[in-house]
Amino acid sequence: MPSSPRNRTGEQYGQLTVVRPSERRTKAGNAYWWCRCSCGKEREVPSDKLSHNTLRRKPVVTACETCAKELQIEGVYSKNDREEKQRRHDAEMRRESLQGTVPDRWLKLPLSDAHAREQMMTQYFHGKRCKYGHLAPYRINGGCLACAGQIPSA
Repeated sequence: MPSSPRNRTGEQYGQLTVVRPSERRTKAGNAYWWCRCSCGKEREVPSDKLSHNTLRRKPVVTACETCAKELQIEGVYSKNDREEKQRRHDAEMRRESLQGTVPDRWLKLPLSDAHAREQMMTQYFHGKRCKYGHLAPYRINGGCLACAGQIPSA
């Protein structure tokens, strides 16, 4: 018979607060706990998934399923925002070094494909050469305009 688990009632893990023990046990013998999320929903969580240790390799449960999904989506959005800011910064630096060597209308184009979509445009210029060595604007759906034969490269 497994030993009685440590009483975790009242402890907080992320957005979850442990409310009461459950009758269930995992295959390894760990107890389940009923936890209430900050949004008011309850979730049954095994005790080995409740931890404050952020460096552990095991997955940790810190919110109800709905809030966890929202946190995951927010994390992806913030990561994409950071990467997009870096892409735009890199494009600005490359474009500064290209002033006078490429047509000015290219330098007025958006910095990245996401930037072009925001401005409802179909072309952008990030100042990189394509895999064939062309220095030319790109279409947002992919492809160097010089490779497509639409404009000569610089």
